Amino acid sequence: MRASCAVEFGGMAETSKAAATRRTPYGFRVTGRFVAADFLVRGVVALTVGILWSSVAMAGPQGAGAAQDVKDACAPVQAAYLKTTSESNSSKATNTGGLNVAEAYDKITSEPGHKERCKYLRDEAASGEDANVYSDLFASKSGTANGTVWISKKDGWVLKREVDVTMNGVGKGHQSIVFEYPRK
Repeated sequence: MRASCAVEFGGMAETSKAAATRRTPYGFRVTGRFVAADFLVRGVVALTVGILWSSVAMAGPQGAGAAQDVKDACAPVQAAYLKTTSESNSSKATNTGGLNVAEAYDKITSEPGHKERCKYLRDEAASGEDANVYSDLFASKSGTANGTVWISKKDGWVLKREVDVTMNGVGKGHQSIVFEYPRK
């Protein structure tokens, strides 16, 4: 019985000695003085990781928000184009430049992988109606179509469109279209 008591006390002493020489994964000794340094390193690492993750998390929604803003800005323009094509209207187009703007515009906007960006510009009257004015830019491998669109606040129709088209290696052109709708 006495031997077991000696082992018990000796075991505690040995455990204390082993703890004093044991090292953490960072190479610090596990004693009262060095344990604080170990926790300090772990705290700094955790804080750094937290700051990195929060900066990534904050950057993510802003980037997504920017993409969402572009998508939201193009929604009224696309809805107006769709409504304009479904309504009976007459239009008067004026073309200048060295290429067929309508054909070039169709090629740019229908090319796979084209990008569209829209931006609300201002409020303005067009054809005697209050309108929202948007920029509408299409870009593809073939070229770019940079347009300005006047959309009726009352009916949501395209009232007017000005577009400058540049076809890579072909030339440039400008088109101005004024749309007229039957009065109800």
